[in-house]
Amino acid sequence: MSDDLEKQLREALRHVDPPPGFAARVSARTQSEQRHRWLAARHRWVPATLAASVLLSLLVAYGWQLRHEREQGLAARQQLIEALRLTGEKLDLAYRGVQDASKPAVPPDTGDT
Repeated sequence: MSDDLEKQLREALRHVDPPPGFAARVSARTQSEQRHRWLAARHRWVPATLAASVLLSLLVAYGWQLRHEREQGLAARQQLIEALRLTGEKLDLAYRGVQDASKPAVPPDTGDT
């Protein structure tokens, strides 16, 4: 039985020449698989690139919004300062008017003393 097993192994493992065009087919298939792997690796980055683009767009939009709000705040501050200045001037004017009205009237000097 051992001789029979050896015979079967020799027969199964004997050298057989490949069919014509075998090397070309293997080479073509290998190149195709390498190209497919390269494309798959390349497409793996597409979702990450899109996510990064969306995130960057949101950050830029947020920055613009903050800048716009700051500019509006500065403009409102300038308006408030101007309104307070005008109010102060009007209050000073009103105060002087009240002070002038509360002074006793001095009769004109007639020179009869």
